[in-house]
Amino acid sequence: MPPSSSISLHLATQPHDPLILSRLENHVFQDDAFSALAYGPRRGSEESILARARGFEKGMDGEEDVGKRRWRYVKAVSKEEVVGFAAWGKGGEDVDVEVEGNAEEKNSWGIGANVRFCEDTLVWADEEMLKSCAGRDYAKLYVLVISPAHQRRGIGSLLLTEGLKEVDALGLQCVLGASPEGEELYKRFGFEEVAAKDLKLEEYEGGEGMSVARH
Repeated sequence: MPPSSSISLHLATQPHDPLILSRLENHVFQDDAFSALAYGPRRGSEESILARARGFEKGMDGEEDVGKRRWRYVKAVSKEEVVGFAAWGKGGEDVDVEVEGNAEEKNSWGIGANVRFCEDTLVWADEEMLKSCAGRDYAKLYVLVISPAHQRRGIGSLLLTEGLKEVDALGLQCVLGASPEGEELYKRFGFEEVAAKDLKLEEYEGGEGMSVARH
């Protein structure tokens, strides 16, 4: 579906944006099985939402020069309501070494997160993405979130199109970790699968009774 003409895109730079994005992300993934297992039962607590907002705020306070900035947040707005957003970052060997040694970054999964599961999925995925880029710097789509009430309006395509223009302008390869629900959209934009992993969810704490999932 073509993007709705009532949707506009803006850089998320306002003081209230981090908390708005954090609440929207939590709302979208509150019933997602992967998120429940990765981030634990406290992921929807006010404490966790505020902690996530602080992480967004830190990214928004980055370098003014777009070519040097590590993070970029773009929000989709409909009638003054934020209905979606995309979080982009720059990665590479130097950046990943810097992050690996940062204790604050290691705790960025949130309060009560399942560390073993996150390491087996999120850390593994980042390692595969780095390998696929053969050591070169790259752009990564970290988060693409659309409010359930505004899905099927082309907002995801709008955010992807805008972000990929920026990626192309910087001359970077783009990588992402796709959920099963997002695969069709990403394939339409030319993304190809470079790695996937079958996860026996029941082997992780909190995953009792769950089946095998592919990510």
